[in-house]
Amino acid sequence: MQAAGSGRTYRNEDFDVLLALLDAASGPERSVTRTGLAWSLSAPGFDPASDLFLVPDSDGTGLLGARDVRVTARGDEEELILESWGAVHPAAPHAETEAALLGSALTRARTLLAERGREKGILQARCGAGDAASRDAFAVAGLAYARDLVTMLRPSLDDVAAPRFPEGVVVRRYRSGDEDAWVEAFNAAFAGHWGGFMGMSAARWAHERTEAAFDPEISLIAWDGDRIAGFCHCCINRELNELRGRRVGMIRYVGVAPAWRRQGLGAALTLAGLHALRDAGMASVALGVDAENVTGARRLYERYGFEVVGEQVMYRAAVVAASDPRREDPA
Repeated sequence: MQAAGSGRTYRNEDFDVLLALLDAASGPERSVTRTGLAWSLSAPGFDPASDLFLVPDSDGTGLLGARDVRVTARGDEEELILESWGAVHPAAPHAETEAALLGSALTRARTLLAERGREKGILQARCGAGDAASRDAFAVAGLAYARDLVTMLRPSLDDVAAPRFPEGVVVRRYRSGDEDAWVEAFNAAFAGHWGGFMGMSAARWAHERTEAAFDPEISLIAWDGDRIAGFCHCCINRELNELRGRRVGMIRYVGVAPAWRRQGLGAALTLAGLHALRDAGMASVALGVDAENVTGARRLYERYGFEVVGEQVMYRAAVVAASDPRREDPA
């Protein structure tokens, strides 16, 4: 791996070298596909030409690292939530590379606040719990440890219990026309989630429905009359499964409206999601959860056969708007 060149922002011709970097940084298993990367770069409100930063190697043929910054949650919060995802090549000088990338991300975050008329916001970034190099880099850049997150896996779908739904609930698959009610239900279900980043805008949900992994047949909604009582949104990344030689489905979101909590609806939706993924040909199911979730989600998943297979940590920093965004130079 060559020494670092000058940092810069993303160009369309960088797609293949960015994909190669993500493959190298993810370890023995692929973590992203060409389709998935293209979808991520097309997110609403995200412009790779200004929001994605690269550190090329000295001869410009490869990348030492990459990091983006993007508005997440609903996007209309008074204190804007920004997320930064990054990767550093295993052969790169980690501290030097990550310092340059985080500096660019923090500068761009300040500019994004100014462009959106916000005075302050929160920038958050994640890494593996055992990734000491990234944790050190976050701390040096001024981010502080905030939360533990876990990835859980149900390794088999051979013995899934039948769901038992509360009386008055009707469950069906996602349909065109459910968009507004689904977004409203999502925001109600996660209104009390720690950190304020589990919010959903109409534009973000429209983009999620264009993901190749989205399948309305396995996205379940529990209705209470004309209102959504809860949902279990499942998806299958078939392209990544094929590359890995696996059949893993994902439960991405399980949410219950406040009026329907403590009636077993979340448990029933989880079981229904497992059945739906099994019927779609999956052999196991993964999900992510806040390790300290106050609704007891982790305990629920453990009760239904999920095991912790990965741990992440989230770091956060308060950011303030740039006084003159025209003078900011994040690259």
